[in-house]
Amino acid sequence: MGISTPKERATFSIAAEIKSRLEDEVPKSERSRFAEKAIAQALRAVAVKRLKKMLDELPRGASAKGESATDFLRLQRMKWTAARLTLSNVRRSENRDAPVFVKLRH
Repeated sequence: MGISTPKERATFSIAAEIKSRLEDEVPKSERSRFAEKAIAQALRAVAVKRLKKMLDELPRGASAKGESATDFLRLQRMKWTAARLTLSNVRRSENRDAPVFVKLRH
C-alpha cells in the first residue's frame, strides 16, 4: 500500500450522463480515487502532447545560440520546474495578498 498524500476537496460540474455512468460503474468508496487517477492521466496526456509539439518545433541541428539540444532541453526543464513553483515553496510576507516574485537564474 502506498503512502497517502494530503487531499483537498474539489468541486466541479460534469454532464449528467457522465455522473450517472460513474455512479453505475464505480463504487462510492472508490470514486474520488477513480476521478483523481483519470484527471492525472488526462493531465499527463496534455503534457506529452505539449512536449511533442515543442520537440517538433525545435530547430534542426544546433540552435542560433550554439547550444546543444541537451542544453536547450535542460534550460526548458528548468523553466518548467520554476513555473510549477507553488506558494508553499515560497515564504510569504505578512500581506498574504501581495504577489510573490521568484527570480530565476539561467
